[in-house]
Amino acid sequence: MKKTIFSSAIACLLCFALPALGQEKTTDNNDQQFYWVAFKDKANTPYTVDAPEVFLSPRAIARRQKLGIPVTTEDFPPNPGYLKGITEAGAKVHHTSRWLNAATIYGESAMLPAIKSLPFVDTIWYAGPYRAKGKASVERDAKMDKLKSKALTGQHYGYGTKQIKAINGDSLHLMGYRGKGVLVAVMDGGFTGVDRSPFFDSLRADNRLLTSMDIVDKDTLVWESSSHGTKVLSTMAANQPEVLVGTAPDATYVCIKTEDTRGEHRIEECHWVAGLEYADSLGADVMNSSLGYTQFDEASMNYTAKDLTGSISVASQAANIAARKGMLVVTSAGNEGSSPWRRIGIPADAAGAFSIGATALNGDLASFSSVGPTADRRIKPDIVAPGAWVTLADAYQYQVTIGSGTSFASPIVAGMVACLREAYPEASVEELLDAIRSSSSQSDLPDVAVGYGMPDFVKAYLALRKQP
Repeated sequence: MKKTIFSSAIACLLCFALPALGQEKTTDNNDQQFYWVAFKDKANTPYTVDAPEVFLSPRAIARRQKLGIPVTTEDFPPNPGYLKGITEAGAKVHHTSRWLNAATIYGESAMLPAIKSLPFVDTIWYAGPYRAKGKASVERDAKMDKLKSKALTGQHYGYGTKQIKAINGDSLHLMGYRGKGVLVAVMDGGFTGVDRSPFFDSLRADNRLLTSMDIVDKDTLVWESSSHGTKVLSTMAANQPEVLVGTAPDATYVCIKTEDTRGEHRIEECHWVAGLEYADSLGADVMNSSLGYTQFDEASMNYTAKDLTGSISVASQAANIAARKGMLVVTSAGNEGSSPWRRIGIPADAAGAFSIGATALNGDLASFSSVGPTADRRIKPDIVAPGAWVTLADAYQYQVTIGSGTSFASPIVAGMVACLREAYPEASVEELLDAIRSSSSQSDLPDVAVGYGMPDFVKAYLALRKQP
């Protein structure tokens, strides 16, 4: 039930966990801990809706304008005066949340009474142990000079042919839509090898791999810690014809590290929120997250099925807001279909998250794919896509590999969502997602195992073209 990085059959990074709100951790005063602090308001803020360039990039502002979404006080960062008060009380701020008006802080537990007494503090809860930035683990000895997988002559998508054809993505590509001009954010636990792998040569050559962000360590070094993000990215961005071509090879990407692979605590969900807001501030059109939360290392943090309402966890709350801001949030449903838990994870329960289950290449539901419904009886997952024994880029050598998990079904879909966004830049998030659902194989009779079924992205494209 713990988060695991699987290297073969069930390859999905899932970080399961969350404690009850308001829970406090008692520790030795010498121990540093993470806490989430929510503020009561944004009174006396120095920010204004007339100057959004202070906290949003030009691209983020343009995305809102294009979709008719106004900048509001919800977009304002927390009051700097409140953050100053927090630090004066003895804490250090790791990152903040604009949308949830909160800060993730760390320090010794002795500081808590002073922070709780601040008049602008609403709630505070323990998020996990603080871990100092570790030594960079970027590996430079990988053998990337020679292709070790035989090219499949005449097959443009190479070993990834079946997984894109299953959702009719190749046909949408033939129509000219390969994600050009669309910014895709990928949140994961690490992206080992992306900075040098030939599978991503075109990204680097065309300057379509933006400066990345490590939310965990607060730096820009994300080519470390895990190869999971590399494999996830490859399903979308790989561009080696006759070997592996992803579902959005012409899109622009930003890699964001939000998972701390050294343990499972609620802090990872706080990192997830910060990563999502960072993606929004850049103006990302699509975000893929092959991550999920139901249980952490500390049993007191665990979710129950009743918590899957789509609005309890901070990650689910942020996913809902991101969708309102015009971002297409695509996330894996989870790999617990064969476990006692069985259900989807967080933030797949969010109404604003497009949650993806997994099938085999022949369309049969993968036994590990998590099922719904949500606690409030909504259909989840939304759709399914190939995720069992699909083709991925190896992070350490210039060759393809295979893996299974909703972790890979999700980005396969996210890449095609980026292509659809390219085709319809002014369609709303809900219009795009409704078109995908309505053109999927079980649109007339969705269920809690496959949702609306297997998508057909050409049908979705045509459904959007018919709209007035």
